[in-house]
Amino acid sequence: MKTISRVIFSAILLVLTGLLLAIGAAAPAPMFDYYQEFSQKALSVLSGLTGVVPFAVWEVLALLLILWAVYTLIECLRRGRVLRWLSGVLVTVCTLVLLFVALWGLNHFGPTVGERMELETRPYSVDEVYEAALWYAEQANTLAAQMPTDSQNVTQFSNFSTLAKSAGKGYTVLSRQYDCFTEAGATVKKLTAWPLYSYSGITGIFIPFTGESNVNPDTYAASLPFTMCHELAHRQGYAAEDDANFCAYLACMASDNVEFRYSGAYSAFVYCYNALHSADRELAAQVWETASEQVRADCAAANTHYAKYEGKVQEVAQEANDAYLKAFDQEEGVQSYGAVADYLIALYLAQKTA
Repeated sequence: MKTISRVIFSAILLVLTGLLLAIGAAAPAPMFDYYQEFSQKALSVLSGLTGVVPFAVWEVLALLLILWAVYTLIECLRRGRVLRWLSGVLVTVCTLVLLFVALWGLNHFGPTVGERMELETRPYSVDEVYEAALWYAEQANTLAAQMPTDSQNVTQFSNFSTLAKSAGKGYTVLSRQYDCFTEAGATVKKLTAWPLYSYSGITGIFIPFTGESNVNPDTYAASLPFTMCHELAHRQGYAAEDDANFCAYLACMASDNVEFRYSGAYSAFVYCYNALHSADRELAAQVWETASEQVRADCAAANTHYAKYEGKVQEVAQEANDAYLKAFDQEEGVQSYGAVADYLIALYLAQKTA
């Protein structure tokens, strides 16, 4: 009877989750003003609680949950109660999914950061993409000149802990300029099992259950500050990857730390260059020539750094991430990480005509 009760309870949880998703998909934009505020406040409370310790609390909880699952499985196998164990797993999974959607997941259906900032995107001409790529290359060149380098002309950054302490400063500035941002609050945390994430192609992850923004310390140095701001953007209530990337750029450029400003400009240049390269390789080559030796050295070093982790594990992880994003109405899936170029080009054109 206990097993049947768990199955019925799981079905109820799934129905509730489905209803929330249906409401989120059909809800008008004004409703998300309240939902985003609720999500931001709830996550702020959670991150405040978990922020008192320097390590990622969710990793500890996940490990304990796995150990408990193994222990109870062994006990149930010994007593011949496998179905009871499976029903318990089902209840746990369904509960976590419901909490995920209710606490943060519905942000996938809300207004984009572009809509909240009244920044309109549209299809762009190749010339507009070219101009934007040149602009961000110049921005990256200017900031690169303020950064130290090694003997290979690769930019040097502070260590993870030092950068993490400054990661939220840009959001503090943005919160004073725009209603759609709040102060970052808790700092970014380092992922402990980073080799697993590196081989999976994951540079960061946000966990709504604990309100923790986590970053892989093995992320290439020039992208590390940008990635920190990206994960903090998720805690701001921006679930879409292109939104989080654009928020990261804005936060980096609003920071008083040149390491963050260069990381933001460098990342923006890479995104716009890649967009241009897909449209016109000859123009992309021209833009590449305008990048300083230091910026190009960082791009080359980043490619070398990530190449060693490419393989089947990363392909499977990317497919899983792609399925997750598409399930939450991001039709481009993992390609949405590069869709930030639309926002960056729109920002460039807006500043050009200002």
